[in-house]
Amino acid sequence: MTLPLGNFDRFGMVVGNLEAAMKAYAQVFGIRQFDLCEVDGRPAALGGFGSLRLELIEGSSGGDVVGEFFDRRGEGMSHALFVPEKDHRLERIAERATALGLDAETGPHRLTIASRHQLGGLALAVQSARPPILGQRAFRQQALLPCQKLFHIGMVVRDRELAIGSFQRLLGIDEFLRMELHTDQGLRVWIDGTPALHHARTAFGRIGDFACELMEPLSGDGLYQRFLAAHGEGPQHYFPTILSPADFAAVRSGLARAGLAVRLEGAIGDAMRYYYLDSAPLMGMCIEIIAPERADWWQSLGMSAQDAWQVGLDA
Repeated sequence: MTLPLGNFDRFGMVVGNLEAAMKAYAQVFGIRQFDLCEVDGRPAALGGFGSLRLELIEGSSGGDVVGEFFDRRGEGMSHALFVPEKDHRLERIAERATALGLDAETGPHRLTIASRHQLGGLALAVQSARPPILGQRAFRQQALLPCQKLFHIGMVVRDRELAIGSFQRLLGIDEFLRMELHTDQGLRVWIDGTPALHHARTAFGRIGDFACELMEPLSGDGLYQRFLAAHGEGPQHYFPTILSPADFAAVRSGLARAGLAVRLEGAIGDAMRYYYLDSAPLMGMCIEIIAPERADWWQSLGMSAQDAWQVGLDA
């Protein structure tokens, strides 16, 4: 018995200042327009393109799911928003959530599910109709970062296997691709340019357009370890682009000037490098960039086409 959430629509951020957040996301992603609205009585903005769609909510204190997040964490990556199938009413989804032991907050055309404890810090929202548009905010900035699609969301968890069980039970993600990241096994890691020892267990799962990576930090140092120590479990990174080494080199300095410097670089053999950027300019969103070093990079890592699909690639 899983939650009949429907189709993944966009990812939700809680931000301290909505105007500053819109400007930052427009600058990085090249979003041309945000629709202004309210979500649960808070100022909000909807923007994006393709699968890179975002909901920005200006945080405030409160006893609800967003208020609890803002009081505990402040800004950051908060929730995944789904659009239900036509025959699935919000009341039915709320009943299913209750049967699964989850609290649910029901509003006009929107249901918010308090699933952070079960889903590695991720809350869920289901929206049957868009909120009334109160205005628009237009931008004309060229994107600092070329993007293709939202490949996956990465979440730091304390126990990978426990988290996998919860995602299977609640979201119906049947299969996960398990991997190990270890600097004793062909991985090299640099944090702020300094070599580091790193060990983590990860797993990739996908249902429809929603793909996720679950990261359990183990020994050594890394952004997963630091995130868990600072915030506990929660969504940690947003993976929107794969760039050639030359293309990433061409935009790296511009990103750094905007505050999006590389905080962590990883190299897996001769297959690929991955980069995590500073999360502060995007109000707690850490961007992941993959730079393949060979055309068959995912095949060289032993992945099948199904494995690549679970990571978020449409191979």
